[in-house]
Amino acid sequence: MRVDIDKQDILNALADTRKKFDRATAGLIVSLSVTAGLFLAAGFGLSRAISTILSAAPAPSLAGLRFAFETEPEPFYLAGGCLALAIIAVVTGLAILKARRKRAAARKAEALNHPLAAGRFEYIFSADRLTIMGPLSVKKIAWQNIAKLENRKSTIVFHLKDGGFEFIPKNVVPNDNFFDLMTVKHGPRINKSCSYEEANLAKPLKVTFEASRADYDDYYAHYFKKRDGKFHALRRLAQWRPWTPLLFFVMTMLAAFLGYAAFNTYSLIHAGAALACAGMAGAIFVMNGGYFRGAAHPFRKNAAWPYAQTDLATVTLAKDGVLHTRHGATDFIRWAAVSYYMESKLSGFLVVAPKHAIPLPKRAFLSKAHFEDFTAFAKRSMSQAKQERAEAERGRLTRSFGNNTAAQQPSAVKPAEENKAQPKLPARAAQAPAAPAQITQIAEARAAKSAGPSPKAAPAQVKQAPGKPAQLKPAPKPEPEKRARQPQPAAVKKPPNDAPASKPQAAKKPAAKPASETAAILNSALKKAAQLDAKARQKAKAEAAAAAATEPPKKRINAAE
Repeated sequence: MRVDIDKQDILNALADTRKKFDRATAGLIVSLSVTAGLFLAAGFGLSRAISTILSAAPAPSLAGLRFAFETEPEPFYLAGGCLALAIIAVVTGLAILKARRKRAAARKAEALNHPLAAGRFEYIFSADRLTIMGPLSVKKIAWQNIAKLENRKSTIVFHLKDGGFEFIPKNVVPNDNFFDLMTVKHGPRINKSCSYEEANLAKPLKVTFEASRADYDDYYAHYFKKRDGKFHALRRLAQWRPWTPLLFFVMTMLAAFLGYAAFNTYSLIHAGAALACAGMAGAIFVMNGGYFRGAAHPFRKNAAWPYAQTDLATVTLAKDGVLHTRHGATDFIRWAAVSYYMESKLSGFLVVAPKHAIPLPKRAFLSKAHFEDFTAFAKRSMSQAKQERAEAERGRLTRSFGNNTAAQQPSAVKPAEENKAQPKLPARAAQAPAAPAQITQIAEARAAKSAGPSPKAAPAQVKQAPGKPAQLKPAPKPEPEKRARQPQPAAVKKPPNDAPASKPQAAKKPAAKPASETAAILNSALKKAAQLDAKARQKAKAEAAAAAATEPPKKRINAAE
């Protein structure tokens, strides 16, 4: 099934997959609640301080306020501190909202500018996997790696086990029962246990490593620092790892202290507070159990995982692109889609998009030389792909500009270059057509030459070889000369520079005529000159024949002797 996905389809998919309440929304609610509480507390303290100042002042005037400040300055200090705290709360709330909007705009821009998101895709639904062939990538996803299928408002979403998703716009599905048919046909294999061979597609592996969350820590630190800018310090503070044990310790100690106080005082308030603190400590322990278990158990045991506590990943570099395989999902990404290469202290990263990177942990390689050769091949392939794409784009632009200029400016070539490019004409064809008077003189001269000496010529002027009468010699055939004079319309496009007929035209018209019009004028002139020449030859030949017929035979014999 072929699908054309544009930016509107991507926005619809983002709207369909956006959760109403997630961790980011919960963090926003908590942050705004804390700032609102600080603002209310500051406002309450400010109101109490102002009421105290007004009651202490003898009169609501500047002198009364000065007297109240001299007698009891504490309310004034309290009012200043509360006002500063209220301002800080308002500024912090606005900064949080601005950062939230900036983060949402960044996510939207990243989704729209993802090189593998838009284009023409072909979805192949086979018995064992879903294959998505795009212009720059080929994705093979086993049905076991798909967590669930979801029929949303405008898209059909394939949720993957690693947190990602694929989608098909509903406006391209063949019928309304497409989702039900796909669920019936492939539903039994969705979200099931995946075998080791199926997870790795039973192919020889080039670089295989056990993936962990630490492989992306360096890259995401760089990504968040670049994206958040000035607010990166707040993110670092919120992601401080000792927060979890610190909060657990504080809640545990509070629960113990309040429980001891409730035991001694028999107070229900202390007992309820102790139970609340104990419940919060338990929630922290359950939600962050991986932290307390240690690094020996990076992943939880789950029946959906074919292997106990590992997540094997494979990165294979080919001539055409990168083959990235992990837990049943295989992505083939062409080198043209890889943006750049980034290296940290522990890993290297092939960055496709701001939030899509392929990790290359240094621990997965045999030696430093192996890692350097691996990354050098990747860098060389990326550079070659970018160069080929730039050359193709440059060639396309050059061809389009060349065709436009050739169509708009046919006479932009210099005359010298045109003369070099044109084939040379024969000697007689290259000459300009003679005037009618010159043609008449040339015809008379040739007729006199072909007819022999005139009867009125002096005897001394007649010099002929013996035994070869001049009257019996056949006249020269005009066909070769005529063939030489005949122009070649296909080869002649523009008259040469030394032609006398082209100079007046260039002087009269400042703009040069197109090559086709000039060649037509030249061809017509040469044809007319050839016709006049042929007529003159025929006339001279007829006169010579008439003169030979009227001359007495005796004179012809004497002349021959």
